[in-house]
Amino acid sequence: MAVDWRITWSKKLVSAVAAIKHIKPGNRVFIGSACGEPQELIRALVGSSSDAEDTELLNVLTMGVAPYTDPKYSSRFRANAFFIGNSVRDAVGQARADYTPIFFSQIPAMFKSGRIPIDVALIMVSPPDEHGFVSLGVSVDMTRSAALAARLLVAQVNSYMPRTLGNSFIHVRDIDYLVEHNEPLLEWPVISEPDEVTARIAENVASLVCDGDTLQLGIGRLPDTVLLSLTDRNDLGIHTEMFSDGVMRLTEKGVITGDRKTIHQGKTVGSFAAGSQELFCFLHNNPQFEMHPSEYTNDPRVIAQHDNIVAINAAIEVDLTGQAVADSIGERLYSGIGGHADFMRGAAMARGGKPVLALPSTVTDKDGRVRSRIVPFLQQGAGVVTTRGDTHYVVTEYGIAYLHGRTMRERAMALIHVAHPDFRSELLHAAKRRRLVYADQILPSAHPYPQDLEEALPLDDGTKMMVRPIRPSDEDYIKAMFYAFSEQTKYLRYHGTLKSMPHNKLQMFCNVDYDTEMALVVVRGQAGHEEILAVGRYMTNPAKRSAEMAFVVRDDWQRKGIGSHLFHRLIQIGRQAGIREFNADVLPENSGMLKIFHRSGMNTETTTEEGVVRVTMRATD
Repeated sequence: MAVDWRITWSKKLVSAVAAIKHIKPGNRVFIGSACGEPQELIRALVGSSSDAEDTELLNVLTMGVAPYTDPKYSSRFRANAFFIGNSVRDAVGQARADYTPIFFSQIPAMFKSGRIPIDVALIMVSPPDEHGFVSLGVSVDMTRSAALAARLLVAQVNSYMPRTLGNSFIHVRDIDYLVEHNEPLLEWPVISEPDEVTARIAENVASLVCDGDTLQLGIGRLPDTVLLSLTDRNDLGIHTEMFSDGVMRLTEKGVITGDRKTIHQGKTVGSFAAGSQELFCFLHNNPQFEMHPSEYTNDPRVIAQHDNIVAINAAIEVDLTGQAVADSIGERLYSGIGGHADFMRGAAMARGGKPVLALPSTVTDKDGRVRSRIVPFLQQGAGVVTTRGDTHYVVTEYGIAYLHGRTMRERAMALIHVAHPDFRSELLHAAKRRRLVYADQILPSAHPYPQDLEEALPLDDGTKMMVRPIRPSDEDYIKAMFYAFSEQTKYLRYHGTLKSMPHNKLQMFCNVDYDTEMALVVVRGQAGHEEILAVGRYMTNPAKRSAEMAFVVRDDWQRKGIGSHLFHRLIQIGRQAGIREFNADVLPENSGMLKIFHRSGMNTETTTEEGVVRVTMRATD
């Protein structure tokens, strides 16, 4: 006859002090992570007698209660972190604690196989349901695997822990000792007002997210700000390791529905949650959310099943070849591998997936010096978490660099373009010394890229384009467009004088100062999959009161209104810069371009000399 779980429950109830007495010298103890840290059990552990001597403490992410890292406890406890949080960073840096670099997706298998044996697991759970199951709540991650693999399992039962759904349950029969102690969960600070740099990075990242995409984000300032930038999207999904209040907000607004996910349709899937008490209450018995162990959420094979997943991860620095550091600052171990590589590779394997690295272009070091995060070489001792072969999108406040499948030269130029303008000259010289770029490569303009001039261009047939200023990294796009021109188009635009487009000419076309010379391109496709379909430019006279202009559209995109839009946008930008007169030299047979000029709404005059029509357009006001 089965024993009522309530009887089992009552027999296992003990005090925290009594439970901790079962830890023996030399034991390896796993401690529940993040906001699910069993605070009462940790306090009892540290305050225990000398029974818990020479104890190794395994943790994933500590968020507040880690007194065992204090130097006075060094003879009793040694922490071993799978991810270096604030509470253990100094101890790791002073060799009073260990760091084990490993993918989060692989840790549970180490527990189950016994390669990392666990003697005791200290966890926090919700009160039991009517069937005797407790939930791991906001911290399923590796905690469930550690709990089931441990020889002794001790659980703090906390009424503040939400009952989350998914693969988050353990039955009371599988727990050796239960400690009832209610206290608010640790909270992760929520960012409400991002700084300007973070907001610009978030806008650039958000431009890669389309309706119906599935997202993976971390916790912190940047992920929360990215979510704030996505309020106009529809039917977003979430499959992630961790999430915070930003996911709750977009769920409440109906932006996150999961309706277009390819697996777990209609569900937000995560491994652990870190945020406010409001978030924890929101998760309680919420059927839209499922919490799963990290061996599932972080498995690249599972991630790859999500069509159009956008994995957004942070980097500390990126070198000019695309190697990314995420766990260290030079020789100083700072954080961890975590789920970074799992999601970058899983997203790369997914149909329509986008692995994204995001970082500010600069950092201020401890001596007050501003340093570039885009660097010629990684710092000595820095650890590569994302190899140059795994890097796809790199995003800073200055734009998006797409690297996957690109040459070393293309990578270097794309990364220099998104670096801080103060460091671009230094980076270009370093790239030349490394033989990554042409020896005669022109330095990009000192004028900042005018991102505010970017705008969407929807065509009448629904095709979505973007009009933006040209970039130095556009050389290969311009080259591809030029060689796609028919001989007729080349003749009409270049008057028969230009037959090829080698590098020395391309870089002159692509490097403008956005002041005396402006060039706009019409782009189809997102970063990394772009093609340039049209280009227009003007160049002013020394007084900046008049300008020579020209534009060209690829043959298969002509007669769709692109040329007219490009012309009027150039006129608008020029007028705002104080230009009063625009001039162009056009062949008489180029009737399409002549029509656009005559319909400009400006005072237009034409003269013909030696078979070329000189068009002069003057402002009417």
